[in-house]
Amino acid sequence: MPGIEDYVNRLRQNQGQRGEKTPTNLGALKNIYPALVVREDDPLEQGRIVARIVTVDQEGNIGGGRDRNIPDKALPWAVPMQTGFIHARPLPGEMVILFMENPSDITAPRYWMGPVITSQLKLRFQGFREAVKVFSRTDFNPNQKLKARLEPSLRLPERIDVAMQGRDDTHIILKPKEVFIAAGLFEPDTLKANLATPAKISMRQVANEDENARLARYSTTDFVSTVINLYSNRGKFRAKNLKQFEINEDLKDLGELADSLHPAVFGDELVKVLDLIIRTLLTHIHTPQNPLAPTPDSAALSRYTVTGELQNIISNHVRVN
Repeated sequence: MPGIEDYVNRLRQNQGQRGEKTPTNLGALKNIYPALVVREDDPLEQGRIVARIVTVDQEGNIGGGRDRNIPDKALPWAVPMQTGFIHARPLPGEMVILFMENPSDITAPRYWMGPVITSQLKLRFQGFREAVKVFSRTDFNPNQKLKARLEPSLRLPERIDVAMQGRDDTHIILKPKEVFIAAGLFEPDTLKANLATPAKISMRQVANEDENARLARYSTTDFVSTVINLYSNRGKFRAKNLKQFEINEDLKDLGELADSLHPAVFGDELVKVLDLIIRTLLTHIHTPQNPLAPTPDSAALSRYTVTGELQNIISNHVRVN
């Protein structure tokens, strides 16, 4: 009957501390290890890395493992096992899963998968000592639960979602009937929602809950950003003399592209001023050589100048050509 020593040996093997035979791979030498990334700057740019099989003691200190007698420069390159269509490289100090083609030969070809990141709050970097805790045989979760730490407005992948996340707060999340793309969900170096400069796109299919609605279902695409530039390389960029018609203090800080585009027009504001013009023309009274007799409509229309309410018709932050 297995005793405590057998359990300890299995636990140590799971942490890359032994290379003995184990029942988990039918009597063969163990050939799968958690490994510490030493370098990822493959001079041939083939996605290879160098990773060291190490040990971790009860205090979390990293020590010599199966590779303890091999200097870094002598460790063999490990070949990626993930598709080249997805670019994800581990950083030195992170953890990968290392596969050995021939565990009895320390110089045999190696293969890697990773990096192993156990928390969405550690995407920028998670060291080996933290990541290796994923092997701990306990229900205790060393990661703080996301929902207890994040603001309700933040949208991170949930169990049902499929996602690709970058190192530094960039996200592509495939939710049920929705594609969500974001850059900068958090305020820098915090877990607070970025409400000042959010940049996100949401594409959704929506079922209308109102049975009497004209549209039983519809789709929507929402763009949120400080400035939104929509342009064609063949479009009409703004001539310099047109800048006199726009008063926008933010424009000097929004970049050359935004400055070369036309401000988008608010349709309802445009209809409002056109309605005033039409009603004034239809109802005005004037005698020859004299201005029209003042009316409420003409008084309202007189406020629409370049320095006045004409600026209400254009957007300061949605630019087009």
